[in-house]
Amino acid sequence: MIEAGLLVSGEDIAVPYDRFRDRVMFPIADWRGRVIAFGGRALDKEVSAKYLNSPETPLFHKGATLYNIAAARKAAHEGAPVIAVEGYIDVIAMVTAGFEATVAPLGTALTTDQLALVWRMADEPILCFDGDDAGRRAAYRAVDLALPLLKPGKSLKFAALPDGQDPDDLARSGGRAAIEDVLAAARPLAHVLWTRESETGPFDTPERRAALEARIAQVTATIADEAVRRYYKQDFVARLRQMFAPQRFAAKEGGAPRRTFAERMAGAQMFGGRQFGSGVRLSGAVAARLPGAVEAPYVAASPQLAASPVHRGHRAAIPRREALILQATINHPRLLHDHLEELAAAEFRHADTQKLKGALIDVFAHHFADDFSKEGGADAKAERAALATELTRRGFAELLKRIERTITTPAVWGAGPQAAGADVLLTWKQLIALHRQWHSLTRELKDAETALGQDNTEANYARLRDVKATLASIEGTEALIEGFGASSGRPVRSL
Repeated sequence: MIEAGLLVSGEDIAVPYDRFRDRVMFPIADWRGRVIAFGGRALDKEVSAKYLNSPETPLFHKGATLYNIAAARKAAHEGAPVIAVEGYIDVIAMVTAGFEATVAPLGTALTTDQLALVWRMADEPILCFDGDDAGRRAAYRAVDLALPLLKPGKSLKFAALPDGQDPDDLARSGGRAAIEDVLAAARPLAHVLWTRESETGPFDTPERRAALEARIAQVTATIADEAVRRYYKQDFVARLRQMFAPQRFAAKEGGAPRRTFAERMAGAQMFGGRQFGSGVRLSGAVAARLPGAVEAPYVAASPQLAASPVHRGHRAAIPRREALILQATINHPRLLHDHLEELAAAEFRHADTQKLKGALIDVFAHHFADDFSKEGGADAKAERAALATELTRRGFAELLKRIERTITTPAVWGAGPQAAGADVLLTWKQLIALHRQWHSLTRELKDAETALGQDNTEANYARLRDVKATLASIEGTEALIEGFGASSGRPVRSL
């Protein structure tokens, strides 16, 4: 009983005594429903500690469990909303009102372990706090706790009770409907964070606005997940732009409307005499961040990204590397035996090449998997003809011609029909490796340009420059493939 925390003992205590004397007891169970500790509320209002929990024991760690976790977990699996309130009595009131998936921390602020527990039950649990200043401070502490832990799809909502009322008061006065109204008004974490940072106004000077922007940048930087952090930054840039957008004034009657400062800056070629890379102008980045810029968000304009099928759309010319991968597969169907998964995983941006890739996989899997030779040889020509016939029958004749027209140089010898097996395999490996790396860097380039557009810092500029340099090196590496073909008897120039 001493080890379990029910009795208090010590060298200066002659006889161990009851820790929870004169208290109403609340059993605390683990997620499997086994009692591991107790909480007690004093019956005498003169007692200094109104609530008392079991001490830390081998069974009980206060910050690693939640009150009512076992019953709430079962109810959550059955579809009940997961709600976190502040104490034992609040949980009992909520469960009595019909909200069975309600939990509470054990006398302390929410911990990271407890947050992980509620996220195991729901992707967006609701934290319900009192509507007074103490409840608002508790909500803000929860925001700071959750920000570094946010993941795609994992967040929090915040509900505020009417000032001066706890869940028991609300349930007694308005019943379940009153609680449902409070929960329906719950706000996302991003909204609560924005409220906290923006309620310190006014922001009637440039310095105060800059201070708000700096605080928001500092807070969002604590989000560990890159994707979530990027979207939070985009969201707050839009909120700042809307908050500080000056009212547009029309010019004199009959004249053209007056452009805002941001609009004028968007048309400039240089800002401060500095240009950021080929096609990426600081003016565009600044314009997207300036108050009053109501145009579309900053769009990347680097040559690599603008030329990629990500931005050109499905009507654009077929990317050369995608055409080469498909041509190598069509000319050498034996690649499908050992490299089918690599082809399936290749990320094709052009809609037509993606369709043809799917058709190749389907044809091989359902029609010719047992017929195609792994080694090639005498049957290679017949295999090519059979594959081309089936693709033509499926309506890809014109696309096959477009792919042939896309490759305007015979430089990549290993994709051609005359290449030997060793050259084909070497060319294939190089094409797939470069294709994967190029797409990864293209995504990174887009992120880098967006980051520079939102936050014009030396670090963001250096990141953009490094990504572009790596992309340029890939283009140089791809040229080395032109030297392949010795196994096929292709003459190679001496250097």
